[in-house]
Amino acid sequence: MLRGLFIFITLLFVVSGAQSDGYERLLYLKDFQKLGQRACDENKVMVIMVSRESCPYCVKLKKQIFVPEVKHGELNDKWLLRELLIDSGNKHIGFDGKEIKSVEYARSIKATLTPTVLFLDKNGKEIGKRIVGTGGAMEFYDFYLKRSINQALENQECTKNKIQENQK
Repeated sequence: MLRGLFIFITLLFVVSGAQSDGYERLLYLKDFQKLGQRACDENKVMVIMVSRESCPYCVKLKKQIFVPEVKHGELNDKWLLRELLIDSGNKHIGFDGKEIKSVEYARSIKATLTPTVLFLDKNGKEIGKRIVGTGGAMEFYDFYLKRSINQALENQECTKNKIQENQK
């Protein structure tokens, strides 16, 4: 009896320890159209991380860069971050309002290597330099991420229109 209780308590600690490593998932992309319109309305950039469940670099990128950035909140007034899992078989509403599978969308924009991070406007046009892979130097990733977000904000039509309206 004591042995069984000991095994149960040990397993409980192992399971809770595995769940408390500070890693949380990113929000999954469901509707490109709605997210694009929201990004435009809020003057933010749509940032899409194309990933795979089986990609260790994707997990590392989420755990070391994206989840801490979301929790820290520094970029929350500049981006709407979502994950697009291409090995899940999920379907989404595309920019044209039609249903599309994750993998089909990724193929259509030549984003089949994972992780690939895209910076999109409300119509799905890339407005910032995409980041493919991790480059092996995670300590520089945050710099490239912020540079691409700022570039995308400058190139976004919604932002340009709002600046012109404010100057009138």
